[in-house]
Amino acid sequence: MTNKEWLDRLAKLEREQIDHYRAGRASEGDAVGLTICSLISEGRAQGFSVPDGRPPIAGSAEAGRAHG
Repeated sequence: MTNKEWLDRLAKLEREQIDHYRAGRASEGDAVGLTICSLISEGRAQGFSVPDGRPPIAGSAEAGRAHG
């Protein structure tokens, strides 16, 4: 998975989570939130940076490399 694919997947899940909350399905929104957290951790372990500024996990295969 590329950094762009990862970010696109995160964005899709975030939209899905918001849709659940807006429809009054908090438990489904919370479940999607757990998936988002897992995906963020997996991406950081691969050296990807999340938009909120959290850096890649130190020692990851691609830490410090620019992604786009």
